[in-house]
Amino acid sequence: MEHKHEDLDTEEIAVAAYNKIDALIDLLIKKGIISEEEFEEAEEALWEELEANNDEEDEEEDEEE
Repeated sequence: MEHKHEDLDTEEIAVAAYNKIDALIDLLIKKGIISEEEFEEAEEALWEELEANNDEEDEEEDEEE
């Protein structure tokens, strides 16, 4: 497979990465390695963790002021 070397902007890189991850998740589900429910639970847990970390950072910033 030949790759073209192009200058990509940040948005194009993000979209390409998203598409690859989406294809990988679809493949894992189709092969029965993970279920749709397992993926959704893991995604929800990740968002909750990110929100908790953001809340902690906000509290630390407030304490510094």
